[in-house]
Amino acid sequence: MAHRKKLVVSDAALPFVARGGYIFEKQVAKSDIDIKDGEEVLVVDKKGREITVAEAFI
Repeated sequence: MAHRKKLVVSDAALPFVARGGYIFEKQVAKSDIDIKDGEEVLVVDKKGREITVAEAFI
């Protein structure tokens, strides 16, 4: 698997993200700083567990 940049989401966002919902800025706990528009990112929870892969819209 190719290295993907990470986006850590808040615990409150997990149910929405798991159902395919959008991730908004307020729901991001931490992220790699060099994520670019259209890039695939690995979405994880605060414990580092993989949730999904998503396309970044910056």
